[in-house]
Amino acid sequence: MELALSELRRGFDVRLANLEGQLALLFQRNELSERQLDAQTRQIGELEDRVGAIQREQVTRGHLDSRFRHTVALLSLIAASASVAVALLAAVLSR
Repeated sequence: MELALSELRRGFDVRLANLEGQLALLFQRNELSERQLDAQTRQIGELEDRVGAIQREQVTRGHLDSRFRHTVALLSLIAASASVAVALLAAVLSR
């Protein structure tokens, strides 16, 4: 009886050690998964920040292109006005 009880205890200890090992392995895998999830979450945040910056830059470039066209048009108008003024001044001085 004592021999059977000791074998039963030894079998129980072996199975318990096996379960503890499996639990430890699952715990390690869980920690690794959490670290990977944190890293991926951080990367997603960084990519979202980069996309936001790119979108803001594109809007800014379009705005700058529009302002450049307006500036060129204004400078053209100033140059034409100056040409007319010089022509009028030349006409007045040539009399």
